[in-house]
Amino acid sequence: MTAIDGLISALTSTVGDRTVSYNSASAAWDVYEGYTFALVVRAAIAAGGQIWYEDRFGKEVNSLVFRTSPGMLYSTVHPYTHSIIDFPGCPLLEAHVGVRVQGRSGVLHEADVLVLPSTEAELPRNKDVAPRGFRSIIAIECKYYAGHLSLHLARGFHGLHADLGVKNSYFISNLEAPRIQKYLTYHGRNWERDVVPNSRESNFFIGALREAFKKYQSSEGTLAP
Repeated sequence: MTAIDGLISALTSTVGDRTVSYNSASAAWDVYEGYTFALVVRAAIAAGGQIWYEDRFGKEVNSLVFRTSPGMLYSTVHPYTHSIIDFPGCPLLEAHVGVRVQGRSGVLHEADVLVLPSTEAELPRNKDVAPRGFRSIIAIECKYYAGHLSLHLARGFHGLHADLGVKNSYFISNLEAPRIQKYLTYHGRNWERDVVPNSRESNFFIGALREAFKKYQSSEGTLAP
């Protein structure tokens, strides 16, 4: 099994009896975003959430279509998929892959994986605008590389999420990157290395996401048991 096949397998095992738009010829960095989406779903389930999948038009779907380049949440070019996350007593959340999000500066940025309230996602769908970063719950920067990760990736992430103002932002990679980890730790940014299928670090990351969802529940509704 190739690394890409392993990422796809982890995604499909999470979403159950559904098809996904990735295949063995897909770019690894695209599939890595889909794999990260699956980790978000796993964390939401672990925190007591119910999950289903919808397209751009609010139709529940079993064929999941993911972006392979940054796009607007309201785009109708393809029926892109997002997940609905339902925690008892809380407003619904949505998880999206590869969407543009607006920073405090008014500049648009890309979120590889973004979790936001459904009410905030409805604003772009109704008015053709980007969602606002400071209203989002989770934003994840996903880096899948065959070799060395340059420090400029960490610098870009730090500046990006300073502007976005997302409550919980994370930098994850498939490789260890000591300089990046040191830089992000110094600036108080969340990171995890070696986030790949069946690694202990992927479980650590799921745990971090679960904690973010628990905080959301405690602040927005009834905390699930």
